[in-house]
Amino acid sequence: VPTKDWIKYCEGQADISLKAGAVAILPEEPLAHVFSGYSKSFKKLWEEHYKFPWQAENSSDLARFLTAQLQSKLYLNFEETLAKHIKKKNKNVVLVTPIHAIFGNIVAQLSAPLGISVNSKYIDGYIGQIWTGPVNWTLSNYISDNKSFFASAYALYDYFTQLTVGTDKKLWLLVDPVEDNPNHKWSEFSEWYEHCITAMLLMPEVNSYEIMPWPSRIFFQDTGIGGKEPAPASFKTSILNVSQALQDMPLGGKWLLEKQTEGIGVAIADTVMYQKNAWPMTQGVCGMLFPLIMEGIPVNSFVMERVTDKKYVDSFKLILLSYENFKPIKPEMNVALAEWVKRGGTLVIFSFNTDDLDNSDYFWWKKEGYKSPTDNLLAQFNNRYPKKEIWHFGKGTVILKKHSPREFAGSKFASEIYLPIAKWAAENSALTNKFKTPGYFCMKRGDFVIAHAEKHPLSLEGNFINIFNANLPVINKIDLKKGESGLYKDISEILKHGKKPIILHSTLRLISQKYENGELTFIIKGPVGTPAVARVFLAGKKKIKVAAQNSKGEKVDVTVLKDAGTCLLKFPNDPEGVTITVN
Repeated sequence: VPTKDWIKYCEGQADISLKAGAVAILPEEPLAHVFSGYSKSFKKLWEEHYKFPWQAENSSDLARFLTAQLQSKLYLNFEETLAKHIKKKNKNVVLVTPIHAIFGNIVAQLSAPLGISVNSKYIDGYIGQIWTGPVNWTLSNYISDNKSFFASAYALYDYFTQLTVGTDKKLWLLVDPVEDNPNHKWSEFSEWYEHCITAMLLMPEVNSYEIMPWPSRIFFQDTGIGGKEPAPASFKTSILNVSQALQDMPLGGKWLLEKQTEGIGVAIADTVMYQKNAWPMTQGVCGMLFPLIMEGIPVNSFVMERVTDKKYVDSFKLILLSYENFKPIKPEMNVALAEWVKRGGTLVIFSFNTDDLDNSDYFWWKKEGYKSPTDNLLAQFNNRYPKKEIWHFGKGTVILKKHSPREFAGSKFASEIYLPIAKWAAENSALTNKFKTPGYFCMKRGDFVIAHAEKHPLSLEGNFINIFNANLPVINKIDLKKGESGLYKDISEILKHGKKPIILHSTLRLISQKYENGELTFIIKGPVGTPAVARVFLAGKKKIKVAAQNSKGEKVDVTVLKDAGTCLLKFPNDPEGVTITVN
């Protein structure tokens, strides 16, 4: 519980870090278990904040909501107080929050300041902590015959992107090749890693990454992970191939094969963590996101705490919303949504039944005389008791449908009810690409091609390096079957028009390379006990001579494999670096 004394203790720990030269302070996972709140200190803070006697979180839906809400506010206060403290000592030191995505928190029943923290001027950034664990938690609490690991990963990475895009806050997206569960196999980790990387790289607004929080779990043996077997050499090399790609990944991207429909948002707010979600706990929020992702639509979470940010909200043309999934914590949220519709937005409201929170006298809508937050939202359009499902408001459109989003998890209901509603709304909105459902994602970022075949296979002609493959093979066509993910480097132009030898791709970390007087020289650093791999373009040269040495000047053995105008070089990695000369 972040009491004043506990915060003071953390400030003291930060002071130790600052003296040691820290340039950033990262309070790891400032979050709380919603099913806690029974300590004397929390009860005291409750009564100070709410001005009425403490209630056990399990005594009612409202008590649970209030417990989680207070926990989040306390942690936001902790982060801001700590940030003020460190900036007094050194204004150049930043406070970065490493935190889980909202969907994993729903399942783990955690509360954390996510949306409510984005407007804080004291928090400088986030590490979006996403790995196979939360991706699978989200998936296991969504019962549907129309879901995938990739769709879950996409939703989690997108949430953090939407939290920070267009702000001055820095975001690092995390990708952990493994997780805590010791019962998973390395083959599972490898497949999930590829899906996570692909989903993460389909967020073109971000190019900052935490590539693995615990390298020891990959590169050391007998850590209890992967059935207590060491990670396969091919998986280690693949991770290093990918890590170099992340090092080189540019900002921005463009869709290939077909231009996907962009500008659709599904509304979500921190209060989804506060309310008691019936099992399956992610049925409602994922029921609105997953059917669209599965069709190849890059739908975004629409972070309601940013609804008053005009530039952010105007980047959406269609918003799908249900207050069954969460509650708007301020009336300004509904006012801002109505203003957005008036400017030309299309809003689809799904409203089925009121719940105990809707009917609680504690909340602002009841105090203002409304039956529910949806009732208040409809009042913004001067239409509390609509006689039609569709009406215009200003330059925009409102669509009201009597459905619960939990129903959309069923593929039949999604295909016959939800997707047709979304399609009609999209085609009658300001969206440029009205409603394209290719069943896949394919994006180019610089020389990299990121692709996932969800419902339909995809093919792309050209010359590419397969980065997920440990041997970095050169292929002349991308062919992904349904359910497969891929990361490639497009080398078509180099193979056609390249004039001098160059490294096409390598394992992490390529420190330098230069070519002069018929000699290509480069340095690669990497973890001890792993192979370094480099695919080299030979520019038509037929004969080559390769030499290598470590930082001590000792000879390093290199395996050379020629292939179609390129060669693959393999040698043992060295943390201090290996210098390769290709003559």
